[in-house]
Amino acid sequence: MCTCISKVTGTPLQKYYSDSEAHEAVLYVKYNHDKEMKQYLCNHCGFWHLSPLSRATPSHKCIHCTGGNGMPKDTYHSKRDALVRSEIIYDERNILLSVYPCPFEDGWHLTKG
Repeated sequence: MCTCISKVTGTPLQKYYSDSEAHEAVLYVKYNHDKEMKQYLCNHCGFWHLSPLSRATPSHKCIHCTGGNGMPKDTYHSKRDALVRSEIIYDERNILLSVYPCPFEDGWHLTKG
């Protein structure tokens, strides 16, 4: 069961069972609503969801670094992706985050410090 909620609208996210099914939804939204979307595999529920292309910040869980909650930190592929994600978090939750390079991997983390 998917329990993912949109941080923007507060409504449940549509779930897709495969990359190809999600990609078809991306094409549908582009054709019918002229909006650029990107599909992503959710590391929370395991289903595929869609996100506006402007919010796409690819990341993966770091195998070395953990946050204050003890959970693995997200590692962003580029400094730009990390900065975009920090701006999204600030706009939506008013939390100011800094970006720093992961000391163990080729990637970038966010921190409150």
